[in-house]
Amino acid sequence: MRRIMNVILSILLLGSGLGESAYALSSDFHLGFESDFSRDVVVPSTFPILKAGLNSEGEHSTVDLELKMSPVHPKVYAISSKNAFYQITDSNPDDPSAFHFAFGRKWINWSEVDEDWGLGAFNSLDSWDRLRAFSQGLTGIFIDADSRTFHFNIFASALFLPEITPNVVIENNSFEYFHPQAVSAGPEAINLLNRATPLGYNLLIPSLSSIIFRPSVVLSIETKKISAPLYSKVSFGYLPLNYFPMALEASLAIPIDQVVVDLRPRLLSHTLASAEVAYEWNPELNSGLSVLRDQILPEASLPTDYTTAVLGTTTYLSPWIKLKNMELSYIYSQGGVSADIGPYANPNQNLFSSRVLYRNALQFKMSLFEFTGKFLHEFSIDANWIALDWNHAWSNHWNSFVGGDVISAEYNAAPNGGAEFLSDLRALDRIRLGVNYVF
Repeated sequence: MRRIMNVILSILLLGSGLGESAYALSSDFHLGFESDFSRDVVVPSTFPILKAGLNSEGEHSTVDLELKMSPVHPKVYAISSKNAFYQITDSNPDDPSAFHFAFGRKWINWSEVDEDWGLGAFNSLDSWDRLRAFSQGLTGIFIDADSRTFHFNIFASALFLPEITPNVVIENNSFEYFHPQAVSAGPEAINLLNRATPLGYNLLIPSLSSIIFRPSVVLSIETKKISAPLYSKVSFGYLPLNYFPMALEASLAIPIDQVVVDLRPRLLSHTLASAEVAYEWNPELNSGLSVLRDQILPEASLPTDYTTAVLGTTTYLSPWIKLKNMELSYIYSQGGVSADIGPYANPNQNLFSSRVLYRNALQFKMSLFEFTGKFLHEFSIDANWIALDWNHAWSNHWNSFVGGDVISAEYNAAPNGGAEFLSDLRALDRIRLGVNYVF
């Protein structure tokens, strides 16, 4: 699946360069090396990364592309692109009723709470580094238009590219952890006949066509700041889930010394409805409220011998305030995941971590000179996350960074399920070092 995604992204990059000069497509090419250093309990505790990227913006096209790979583990790599599109503008762009047509891969902020908290609801995430995840664009056809009062964005596609996650590899029926953040892939043993019995895994990958050829459509309407400082936006979408919830089927091996587990990715779709309102107090201070409703649609019934989580509707509520280079925001979520069903269901704990990242959390983000930092507290599991990075440009070509993360969590999950994100990564205290050269 990752190879198919790479081919599709390459086609988008070639298409987005139509009509542009060679110089425009090579305006910013960079190579970099970085490494993460974690505690010995993390496997691997040292994680070197090679990066190569391209950024270009022409009159009608925008392209950014990045390849990340581990020189130590060749199966650990990812390629991502936030924007790779070609845009056609109408003959009079100064007309207040102007519209633009684009095709390719394009990022749009459909929902403030989705983007601010990295939920990955509308846009798929590049979460190869889950602690520095960012939104990628959607892939398809885009139309944006203006009236004197409103701005409209429309997206439609029959092509779906899922989010990028830490590489999880199954070899010899076992999970191989080549990426330090490939956690919570599944339990290693199960209690059978009052003894711990090892689990062996087999991943049942759906056909590529059933994964990538799936329809999606999104519409957003937002008001323009003409005279009043009040701003509002609503967005609606029907899209495939950007991730794959798992279902598990187990059977005994002969002799009875292992349980063989089949993992089946569930190809689900969901509907999204987002509404937000914001007020600009002055050019440096604004505040707002964002609401998101994420309803996962029913799927064809799984066989009764499969164990999986019951997924439903999640509602997110997030007030926020921004002052210069600082932001304080809060998130509250309800619903989304219930107890597992199936023969191996545990009423007190889900087999797999949910995608409800936060239940009741507060975060503070700031950018000061060359430093960026974040403090996040998740009340439901008494978890803390401190992130700090220093980026310095030594010249027009060379830049480097030093950073790190410290995470703690008292509980594995919230009492009503979800919020496992920080508890899954609490062992991953790390230091990050990197250098980058721009040609």
